[in-house]
Amino acid sequence: MHVPAFGSRPIVSRPLLGHALTAWAASAVLLLGLDSLYRPWVASALFTLVAPGISALVAARYFLRHGAEEALSAAIWFTGVALALDLLLATLVRGRVELMDPAFGFGLPLILVFGATGLVGEIVPGVVQRRAV
Repeated sequence: MHVPAFGSRPIVSRPLLGHALTAWAASAVLLLGLDSLYRPWVASALFTLVAPGISALVAARYFLRHGAEEALSAAIWFTGVALALDLLLATLVRGRVELMDPAFGFGLPLILVFGATGLVGEIVPGVVQRRAV
């Protein structure tokens, strides 16, 4: 018989982690695409505006599931995954750390991702409940 060491509930659910990784991957592809088309500061500005929308769309899909985490918890995980993988990517691609323009940096997009994910997490479950009634 297998007895879990720290309880039966994992720290993060697989669906939440999967959606957070999906949002980050889609945002990373967007940033690389924008960087290939525009100057770094334009690409960074467009990324700052569009990345939260991508996260919001992925978060909406996540929150449509029954048993989704609370909005704050999901927003923290979405932002934490993005931060960790952005830092890892910046470390691995040393010559391209300037991919994010200093005017926007990594902070502003992450703050907007956090806000968009949290907002969607507050709105979507209420809309789903109203439709069910």
